[in-house]
Amino acid sequence: MKTTILADGTLSIKPESELEAYALGKWCERNLDWRVASDASPPQMIIDCSQYPAAIAPLRVPA
Repeated sequence: MKTTILADGTLSIKPESELEAYALGKWCERNLDWRVASDASPPQMIIDCSQYPAAIAPLRVPA
């Protein structure tokens, strides 16, 4: 996986293979609960699985 910390402190994570994308998708399912994150401040991260669209189920972050 390629990780980068952007100038504003945001962690950017991008898998470099289908296996990494699958693992990252499973990690997201288990560890990112947007219902809880919306109550507080959400984590500052970008998870870019654009090359592997089936890896992560679409998320709808509540407004």
